[in-house]
Amino acid sequence: MLNTVPLKDQVAFITGASRGIGQACAIAMARAGAHCVLSARNQAGLLNTDNEIRKNGNQATLLPLDLSCSNRIDVLGPSIAERFQRLDILVHAAFHFAPLSPIQHIHDTIWDQCLTANLTSCRRLIRTFYPLLNKSHKGRAIFVQGSTIPNAYWSHIVPINAAIKALIECWQLEIASISNVKVSYITPLPTHTSLRTGFYPAEDKQNLLSPKQSAALILSSILSEQAL
Repeated sequence: MLNTVPLKDQVAFITGASRGIGQACAIAMARAGAHCVLSARNQAGLLNTDNEIRKNGNQATLLPLDLSCSNRIDVLGPSIAERFQRLDILVHAAFHFAPLSPIQHIHDTIWDQCLTANLTSCRRLIRTFYPLLNKSHKGRAIFVQGSTIPNAYWSHIVPINAAIKALIECWQLEIASISNVKVSYITPLPTHTSLRTGFYPAEDKQNLLSPKQSAALILSSILSEQAL
């Protein structure tokens, strides 16, 4: 018989859970049985995600968080440990975007904020959550981030994506022989989100995946890893 709750009793922490792919991942994982801790800056969006999860008879924990507030990231691990004792799945789907701009027009404040909210936050998430993921029988960390292919006017986004990818790959090599935690960097196929529409308003939406479809692919990868 097909197991409709393959993530039963597992704990998942999901960033960017107020909209788009992060929100869809939270709903899909809760439906699969995981208790999801939902994080995002947008509290109203988190409540919407929570309502969708509750409609399906599941529950979640809401944790509003701005990833540019580095000190708040550091206490996430201890907080999750106190309540759940471990973490089975980390899905980092949040990314701080700033308007597209020529390199010479990027203000230092914008640049620094993008670095802190995106690259530095990844390092801190790894540091605070790795001990908990390591306590799980098959811990899984997935970084759902953007393309690393250079593109005009994306100089404050693409280089940071590339740096995040390199950071994740370094971490993979460091723990490969000492931990069961599986780590991956995923760039989703083009997906119809409000954020993407802002960047590509004239794009044919029929050629895009829905957030639900992208989330299903991510969930499938998690289940495949855990089945090994």
